[in-house]
Amino acid sequence: MVSLTSAGGEHLEPLRSTAVKNVTLIVRIILGAVFLFSCAGKIADPTAFAAIVANYQLLPPPLVATTAVIFPWIEALCGLALVVGRFEKGAALLVSLMMVVFTGLIFYNGYRGLNIACGCFSLSAKAPSNIAVNTLRNLSILAAGAWVLVSPKRQRLTSAR
Repeated sequence: MVSLTSAGGEHLEPLRSTAVKNVTLIVRIILGAVFLFSCAGKIADPTAFAAIVANYQLLPPPLVATTAVIFPWIEALCGLALVVGRFEKGAALLVSLMMVVFTGLIFYNGYRGLNIACGCFSLSAKAPSNIAVNTLRNLSILAAGAWVLVSPKRQRLTSAR
């Protein structure tokens, strides 16, 4: 392993470690905020979100309604966990898995000739969709989730007794 030193001979590892922790904190909070923002409209209007889920033409009607009600709360819990910093590794794993699935669905619907609104940040089932933009966004979110997932776990402060 290479040890980083400055011209004066001081070790730079603590600085690097602090920078990685700070970047991870920022990425984690932004990622959580994205999911909290994304789920807000879906929680407020599950009927509109159900119309978008139905447009994917993948689930039977009873599962569409169930998905439209439950899924935004999963997003909310992941977003909250990421912002607060509790269970962040599990939340980052779920977020990353969701992005893999969503990206696959984008490609699958493109293959089927369906250009449907993804339902990510808008509840308009008629909103135009751009496969390239949606894919790039999902891959960016996946990268952020993977960063949080593989970053070193932060130390928790404990009180001395």
